[in-house]
Amino acid sequence: MKNNHLTAAPRIKDVKGRKKRKELEWSPEQVAAILDAAAANPARQHVHLFTMINLSTHGRTEAILELDADTQIRNGLIYFLRPDEEQTRKRRAIVPICPTLAPWVDSLTGKAIVYRVPTSEKTRAADGPEWFERPTANIANAFEGVLLAAHEARPDLGLARQALDADGKPIWLEPRRKLGETERRPKMVGIGSPNTLRHTIHTWHKRQGVPEAQIDAAAGHSEQGTGANYTHLRPEYLREFIASTEAFWAAVGEFTDSHLRYHRDTNVVALVGSKIRR
Repeated sequence: MKNNHLTAAPRIKDVKGRKKRKELEWSPEQVAAILDAAAANPARQHVHLFTMINLSTHGRTEAILELDADTQIRNGLIYFLRPDEEQTRKRRAIVPICPTLAPWVDSLTGKAIVYRVPTSEKTRAADGPEWFERPTANIANAFEGVLLAAHEARPDLGLARQALDADGKPIWLEPRRKLGETERRPKMVGIGSPNTLRHTIHTWHKRQGVPEAQIDAAAGHSEQGTGANYTHLRPEYLREFIASTEAFWAAVGEFTDSHLRYHRDTNVVALVGSKIRR
């Protein structure tokens, strides 16, 4: 049609195996289990932060993974569009930082989502770095590991299932003799993906009655035109969206406190908005 070879687009019959619309969403209790599993593993701290940002902003996975704190987080806002980047059809929004997320990003520098684990004692003894760090370009495998860990801790929440082969039969793994195992174990796969977080919070906001325009603005589905570039400067910008986000974190808080940057203990700290009171 673009080159005027056709007068109309031909009808293409739907094909088997086409991707279906993702309807899976997680409950606040399931999200709590995911956060707990990520927070418990030093090698999964970046998954925890990714989850916090995703659910607090409705941001796209790739935008969060590319987020640079030095250039994209300022004045209480996250600018998901990089300074050197042009908007595409998958728009990148400007989203206010909600109170629950603020302590997690206030002190960030450089790339936000970084795989970071302690180095070995041998490395540190040789005056090597205390941490091994690597920028994260893909979080799918690490997120899968968190889902499996969450399922192991809370199998009742249904965050994983046994994998099936091409014939639909359950897959079993051989015993790991080095670990003293004597019986086969099921091969497990997580139910859901990083994008399930986005669908979860999208559905939550709709149920909370957040105006569609605010949900779309945060998700990067709207705000066309020059005037839209300045809407984030208005005091009321995404007000209902942020209130709904905080309501979500309150619901998660019924099952965990791992979403809070400062936990209540003998040394601490009560979270008040984005500030800390000792």
